[in-house]
Amino acid sequence: MGADFPPDRFVRTPIRVIRWTLSQLDNKDKAQANVNSISTARLTGTLIQVAHAFSGSKRAAPKQKLQEFLPYPDWKPTSAQASEPDAGTKFVLAELIKQRKIPIHVFMGLMTPAA
Repeated sequence: MGADFPPDRFVRTPIRVIRWTLSQLDNKDKAQANVNSISTARLTGTLIQVAHAFSGSKRAAPKQKLQEFLPYPDWKPTSAQASEPDAGTKFVLAELIKQRKIPIHVFMGLMTPAA
C-alpha cells in the first residue's frame, strides 16, 4: 500500500470498506476500458459494414450495437442506479410543497426519475 495507509491501519479497516474500495476501483477500471475502446468499436462496426458491401450480398448489412465490441458491454455507471430521490429528499420536498414554497411542477420534476 502507500505511506498514507500503513499495514497496521489496513488490518484494522473493516471488510466492508475494503470491498467498497475494491468495487469502486473495479468500476473505474471498467469505465476506463470502455472509454478507451470506443473508437476501436466504431472502427470495427465500420469495417463490418464495408466488408459486407464488398461481399456482394443482396441482404441488408448486419446491424451491430456499439456495446457489442466493448470489453464490458453490460457495464453501467454506479450513479445510474440511483434514479429517484432518497427518503430524506422526498420528505423535504413534501414539506416544501405543503408550505407552498415551491410550485407543483418543480416538485414533480424533482420527484420523477431521471431519464
